[in-house]
Amino acid sequence: MQNVIMEISLSLKGPLLTQSSNPGELGLDAVIARHHDKTPYLPGTLIAGKLRQALEELQSVVNQDKEKVDWFQPELDNWLGQASKPDNLPSTKQLFFSDFDLKKGALDWGNIRERIAMDEKTEAVKKHQIVMVENPFISGGQYIFCGKLHFFAPADKVDNILRHVKTGFNWFSQLGGLKSIGFGQVVAVDFKKPQLHSIKKPSANPMLAKTRIGITLKPDYPFCIAVKPVPGRNFFDASPIIPGGAIIGAIATTWNHLTGNPGSRISGEIDGDRKELSKNFSKLRITHAFPSSVDKKRPVVAPLSLTRIYDDNNLYDVAQVSRPCLINRKPPDFALDWKDSEDDEYTTLKEYPWPFIRMQEWGWARLQTEMRVRTGMDRDKYRSQKKHLFAYEQIIPDNRQWYAELDLSRITDDDERAGTLAQLESLLEYGIIGLSKTKTPAQIEFDRENDIESLFATNETMTPKPGPQWIITLQTDALIGSPESLDETSGADELRTMYEKSWLELSGGNLKLVCCYFARQKLSGGEHRWIVFQGKEKPYRPWLLTEGGSVFVLQATGDAEKARAEIDKWQQQGLPLTANTLKYYRITDDITRQWQDCPFIPQNGYGEIAVNIRAGGRVRELNDDSPEVVLIDRVEVKR
Repeated sequence: MQNVIMEISLSLKGPLLTQSSNPGELGLDAVIARHHDKTPYLPGTLIAGKLRQALEELQSVVNQDKEKVDWFQPELDNWLGQASKPDNLPSTKQLFFSDFDLKKGALDWGNIRERIAMDEKTEAVKKHQIVMVENPFISGGQYIFCGKLHFFAPADKVDNILRHVKTGFNWFSQLGGLKSIGFGQVVAVDFKKPQLHSIKKPSANPMLAKTRIGITLKPDYPFCIAVKPVPGRNFFDASPIIPGGAIIGAIATTWNHLTGNPGSRISGEIDGDRKELSKNFSKLRITHAFPSSVDKKRPVVAPLSLTRIYDDNNLYDVAQVSRPCLINRKPPDFALDWKDSEDDEYTTLKEYPWPFIRMQEWGWARLQTEMRVRTGMDRDKYRSQKKHLFAYEQIIPDNRQWYAELDLSRITDDDERAGTLAQLESLLEYGIIGLSKTKTPAQIEFDRENDIESLFATNETMTPKPGPQWIITLQTDALIGSPESLDETSGADELRTMYEKSWLELSGGNLKLVCCYFARQKLSGGEHRWIVFQGKEKPYRPWLLTEGGSVFVLQATGDAEKARAEIDKWQQQGLPLTANTLKYYRITDDITRQWQDCPFIPQNGYGEIAVNIRAGGRVRELNDDSPEVVLIDRVEVKR
């Protein structure tokens, strides 16, 4: 099994147009595609599309006399992807092409070309039919664009894939727009010697493994973990956070490609060297990966119980205040009402949309984004298909690192746990492929040396508050409770009742909800998730998620040690699904198969908690007895 990386150089003759998704100078109708650092590029998706077109054209010729070219049998759907399958499951592609960035060639950024349409009757320019095209690529100039091809494959299939790729590239004649008038002529293609990395077999005598292991994730190229768009929109916002489920999915995709079984379910028979990993794969838990501004420190989602008051630089945490209050006789503003500025030390970084409070001094990285516009192609007319245009935002890694945690605690046997981790490490020695909508490769490192607690930028403490009480802050969305008792007429009392029942059930009756709680909820569903996870023949039930940052104060109902033991387990394994939740959403109670019925399970990183966050700095913890607090009765507004 091998990881293959091959650098490819394309030499093009100017003029050239690869149109940008972003607007340019005022008055320009077509702008050259460039990165945030102004470097022109050919999109990797354009290269992959041209390769597919070339292989299809060559296939039609070869089909006329297969005996002369018996080796040419491109696996287009496996290599370059295909539309979603009839069962609504997404398909993956094996070959990933990076963007091809300009490496050599003189540019004239002030050069503009005009394109017009002619009136056939008057033989004059049609009104409103002039197009201003940015044209920094000089006519006759030589321009070299370089990019990389990445893929994983069994060793005996590598040469065949590379032979087909080289043949397709040598078929290229033009790239980009305005090809009908001579733009984008391909002059030459150069293939560097491919880098071949053999995937080693796991050690026969693995080292004992801790139950919690730190993970560092480094995406190689821009990626898009798409946030579901608003109905009627064709733009996908990108989340800077990489869900644990996306990482697990990319690992499975990589494993499938390495064994030569894309789209199949992994089993010990497929990869005999990794039987423990195959047996325990569904028991692995990987938390969401957070982008950090501090080396080896994982940031923390700030609690929604943080408030500010006018003309005060402090933040106040009101999680332990029993009812509405004034702070220093001023009304508190929660994050929803914060007016952030770039100079504000406590700004919620704009890269992270509400409701999450993510601040730079709590370890969160500032990130840049790019927008890409894509469209389906009409095979007959060689132009864009109507009604197939969509756009998505991309997160630019910019050498940032994302931190997550691998939880192996569900594997109780020490030898099995050691074997599972050793086999996973050997499998991912050269990273993964297929991460996010862009299918980008990424590198993964496992930190066996440091304790998992050292990864957190903000300290936690298990020492209970007086009561004894613990403040639970969700770090990721969680499926807490089931909404069978809720409908469109439900209010705060019904929602609190649901949470009270859920926390009692989650803790086995050892913890109860007290004080106020600070939470937001959202529904997640849609036709795809309905069909894949619930079944089209069953009633549609969208999942009611409690969002990350939500805060709950829990108090022991009896023995404090029993209560603390429950919180310890949640902290290590994430919040489990209650029996009522399993029943309402028709989810199996077998944890090794729950991923088939629900995407929001602890193994996919959901239900992660932080306990008694100690923020420090200017954050002041308040309670009913704090001198700054003036308790007030709830104000009812009547219309």
